[in-house]
Amino acid sequence: MKEKETTTNIKQFQLNISGQVQGVFFRQSSLKIANQLKLCGWVCNNDNQTVSMCIKGTEINCQKMITWCHQGPPQAKVTKVTIKEESPTFRKNTFIIT
Repeated sequence: MKEKETTTNIKQFQLNISGQVQGVFFRQSSLKIANQLKLCGWVCNNDNQTVSMCIKGTEINCQKMITWCHQGPPQAKVTKVTIKEESPTFRKNTFIIT
């Protein structure tokens, strides 16, 4: 039987993505995927040419986004993804580019 998705399995993760991830529509593509997966959070470029992301949602959908981040959009060349699980504190119900 499929596990029911409830607020008890809501997870939040902080990600940092390295490689050729700026100037390749990574943030815009992340927004599209996050909306498809019904995730909340944010994504932003960093001064050191990496991308940071916070995602909150069901564990399975967070894992799908994390898997996607290891590849990114077609133009990206991801070399490293660091992941840190956090307490679910993000309060907005949207995913935004900051």
